[in-house]
Amino acid sequence: MAVLLAAGCQVRRDPAPVGVGLLRVVGVARATDRAALSPVAWSADGRRFAYGTRDGVWVHGLDDLAGARIAQGAAVTAVAWSGAADVLAYIDRGVLFTVRPDGRERRRIPLRGVASHPAWAPGGDRLVTIVHQPGGAVPSARLWILSPDGALLRDVQWDPRGHGVAALGWYPDSLYLFVGLAAPDGETIAEWWRVRIAYPDVRRLPGPPARVVESLLAPNGEWIAYVESATGGERASIVRRDGTGQRAVSPVTRRISGLAWAPHSDKLAYGVLTGDAQVEVYVAAVATGDRVPVVSYRPEFPDPPAGITLSWSPDGSRLAYGTNTGSTLGPVWLARFATR
Repeated sequence: MAVLLAAGCQVRRDPAPVGVGLLRVVGVARATDRAALSPVAWSADGRRFAYGTRDGVWVHGLDDLAGARIAQGAAVTAVAWSGAADVLAYIDRGVLFTVRPDGRERRRIPLRGVASHPAWAPGGDRLVTIVHQPGGAVPSARLWILSPDGALLRDVQWDPRGHGVAALGWYPDSLYLFVGLAAPDGETIAEWWRVRIAYPDVRRLPGPPARVVESLLAPNGEWIAYVESATGGERASIVRRDGTGQRAVSPVTRRISGLAWAPHSDKLAYGVLTGDAQVEVYVAAVATGDRVPVVSYRPEFPDPPAGITLSWSPDGSRLAYGTNTGSTLGPVWLARFATR
């Protein structure tokens, strides 16, 4: 697919999507020599990735186990990488920072509250983050939009009505946000919304269609993946944003964790956690529901309540995985794909 970039009139050709039947795992390797805390964030070219630890932010090349620490910290629980601006945003003990991948221009962003869930718009020219206001009987959260240089642009003029924000993502036009609001129990997601960032224009979406514990908007904005509670465990399912096309993409199993959409929104990766502390990773096709196994492994830091995280490289050729969820630790592993 060719994409015209107005600035400079350059043409970028993205790799074509590959069906799950043509996927072949050609390599699985540990990619870091230390335990990560945050999920992985990829550079635009897919040749580097970043993550947080209990001592800062680290950047690695694909074959660089040691990596380089580009910023110090005490508990970096989330990292996001803007490909267009080449800026990292990260959360250290609830405080939002931005920094260049080489460690230059580190900035602390003055937000009043506890920040979480940093996410760059598809164009990379703005960042959204949740700002939680601690205290009080009713949870309070606001959404803030920032520029790559760390300037506060605006807060989104929308009141979640006392709900916590449990899921956050961008629509591909970079004008709307996908927001999942937490149920009163704090363990499930009760509502899905489409929220415009510039002025009040909000619409509640159909669903969730079940008791949902995790949800994620596809990059094309057409599908929502979610983990639902079911008799005997959990399963991964998908539904269109208008509420149609609902179907499961995994069987019911003990626990599902780590939903990750492939860049073309044609495939969904997810992890299965079994009762013997074993983790299995699968990739399922959206169109057919067919699935292929990627890897089965026993985490080096087994923790039965812990989940896993998954993150596709921008070209869809690699999948990072591990127990680095933001609350639990684990080394980063990479699975590499080729076509049959």
